[in-house]
Amino acid sequence: MKLWPLLTLNGLLGVPGAIAIGLWLLALPMIWVDTQFTIIGDPLPFWLAISAETARSLLTTIATAAITTLSMVYSIMLVVFTLAAGNIAPRLLQRFSRDRVNQITAGLLGGTFLYALTVLRASGPELRPEFSIFMAFLLAAASVLQVIHFVHSVSRSVTIDAEVAKISEQLEQQVNALLVETGAGSDELEESELKTALRAKQSGYVTVLDEAELLRIAREHDTSIAVRVAPSDFVLAGQTLAVAGFSEDDELAADAVHAAIVLQSYRGAVNDIRFSISILLEIALRALSPGVNDSFTAVACTDRIAAALVKPVSEGMRGDVRCDQDGVARLAVPGLSLEDLFNMTLHPLRQAARGNVLMLDHIAVVLNSLYSIAGSDARQLIVDHARALLETAGAGDPIPSDLDFLRKRLDFEID
Repeated sequence: MKLWPLLTLNGLLGVPGAIAIGLWLLALPMIWVDTQFTIIGDPLPFWLAISAETARSLLTTIATAAITTLSMVYSIMLVVFTLAAGNIAPRLLQRFSRDRVNQITAGLLGGTFLYALTVLRASGPELRPEFSIFMAFLLAAASVLQVIHFVHSVSRSVTIDAEVAKISEQLEQQVNALLVETGAGSDELEESELKTALRAKQSGYVTVLDEAELLRIAREHDTSIAVRVAPSDFVLAGQTLAVAGFSEDDELAADAVHAAIVLQSYRGAVNDIRFSISILLEIALRALSPGVNDSFTAVACTDRIAAALVKPVSEGMRGDVRCDQDGVARLAVPGLSLEDLFNMTLHPLRQAARGNVLMLDHIAVVLNSLYSIAGSDARQLIVDHARALLETAGAGDPIPSDLDFLRKRLDFEID
């Protein structure tokens, strides 16, 4: 399955456009129903009966209101984007453009406008499309309710805590997908036998790495594939993306592998763990900067990062090798180890919190909480980060009582 068209259209273009065109095309069968079952002069139920003049006036009002409200919706979204870029994090704009409420609202209003115009054009002395007009009325009512929901959603979008929670939920799902897999089969893959190098045809960020498709390709050709890049990596044209065991002359297999490793000019894939972590860190580091000085936002980001680490800390992370349903090692992909996750998240937070007693104290609280649920492998990592935390606090020239208080916060023993 080719995923990059979905990524390209999954913004304020593809989904709203599809909804608008669908509602526009709905006018055709509705008008046909009116031509078949509605005859001028026949008595109609009260909820359908309408005069020709009233019908045209109603359709004109619906079309005008829909396009005016659509302009207002895009104006509000522009304001929200500007506020988010300045106050929270510029990279949140991609999340806002993929928000389903924004997409559905724009599509519904645009489709209602096109539907009303089409029915208005079909109305005349010989045809008064009562069924179509009633559907236009229903679309107008649905648009009003959707706009109310849109305003509610937008009011939450500029709330930092709400956005941090949403990002954290997505990050937690992504990280949990890397948990230890039981019964996966062999964890060894002979990469020395893989001679065919597949090189990037263009430069860009790895936004999608379709492991299921790569596993299928390897199984179909009875070989193995070792991927050399990870999601969010920037790849230069000509750089090796993967090595495989099939022949260099097998262009179909090579094209399939290239299709499963998607490169784009910018980062921001939905399944990119590093990108989700970067957004949370960007919010936290911006909050800790002297210009913003919002420690409680950084504390919230730290809490949500810790929530995403709960299952990996307690259950462990899976390795780099993927096996097929028969337990045969077919695919090797660069993974994220538990140490990588700790280093990516806690090191920047600890370094930025130097001299901030509130933030240093909260990092110690988080380390305590993680240590209480950690397995044996994870506990040593937590101890190492706790030691680094104390060293960072000491380098910030604290008073002795603050440093003693921070040391007492750590309930576990540090070598």
